[in-house]
Amino acid sequence: MGSRRLPFLICIFFISLPPLLPCAAGSDGMSVPPIFGVALDGYPITGERLEQIQEQMGLCPGVVLFFLQWPPLPNQGEGHFPKESLNAIWNTGAIPCLTWEPMYYRDGQERMVPYQAVLTGDYDPYIDEFASQAALWEKPFMIRFAHEMNIQRYHWGTTGQQYGPESTTIYRKMFRYVVKKFREAGAKNVRWVFCPNAESVPNTTYDPSASWNRIERYYPGDPYVDILGVDGYNWGNSRTKERDGWDSQWNDFTTIFAESFTCLKAIAPEKPLFIFETASVRQGGDRELWIKRAFEAIRDWHIDGLIWFQVHKVQDWRLTAEKDAADMNRIRIHTSFPQQWIKEVVP
Repeated sequence: MGSRRLPFLICIFFISLPPLLPCAAGSDGMSVPPIFGVALDGYPITGERLEQIQEQMGLCPGVVLFFLQWPPLPNQGEGHFPKESLNAIWNTGAIPCLTWEPMYYRDGQERMVPYQAVLTGDYDPYIDEFASQAALWEKPFMIRFAHEMNIQRYHWGTTGQQYGPESTTIYRKMFRYVVKKFREAGAKNVRWVFCPNAESVPNTTYDPSASWNRIERYYPGDPYVDILGVDGYNWGNSRTKERDGWDSQWNDFTTIFAESFTCLKAIAPEKPLFIFETASVRQGGDRELWIKRAFEAIRDWHIDGLIWFQVHKVQDWRLTAEKDAADMNRIRIHTSFPQQWIKEVVP
């Protein structure tokens, strides 16, 4: 979402089963319809929270994405492996997806973990312990490491002022370093996600010097990535320059995602691809039609999953069975198990 943080994700599938049942994913990897999901804020993710979401939407989650930040360097012992959240998600039949952010808050401000502290081993105790616990957990789950790296809002490894042409190289090195540490720890159950934002910020449409800021330049390489992802939102006309610093406009799903989708499929055409964060406001257009066309696009593009931002934050993005009956009738649970999907499609 660029300017916000979303902590959690749910993916669901298509067919009318009763809500609150574990979801499923087929074994052939070819005929499986897209997984639909939601992103939630807050941590930890509890069984009670998941039940509330299921009741709110009338749907069972297929993937649950949540967010976790790193601890400050002097307090590495405060970092912990989110076993309770992973268990709560897995016990509903869903795939957990952790958005793992190398940053922390100090004095009310975000502080990115310096890339030197990662690459020189200062954070090894935290990474190694986390990786060891991941291996012990054994069940497959996704880690979306340092997402939306192509927007200045997430200047991973550096300060905002340092965000620039060197950021692409820094990001690739950080991603590869962390993946290697997990593999050394035997955490083969982790599925690594590369997830940029749909629009690079800055970009050459308004800054000719931003030609360096392209998705493909951040890609760590096929050996380090299991799943591709991308985030993007339709803000409608909810943002104004006078109040928010920029004017938004209504954009349909294909307008938001076509360019980044084409780029990602060119980078790694055989890898699964998810829309990990998306939603539409109501202001400025027909949200029901926006959702209908979004599902048509993900089917036509053979996208593996779409995650809805099920949160009231900046805008009320949420879908509910009560207010959005037509949309919820379109979104139905698939007969196959998502946990089986991640075992078989991404072995």
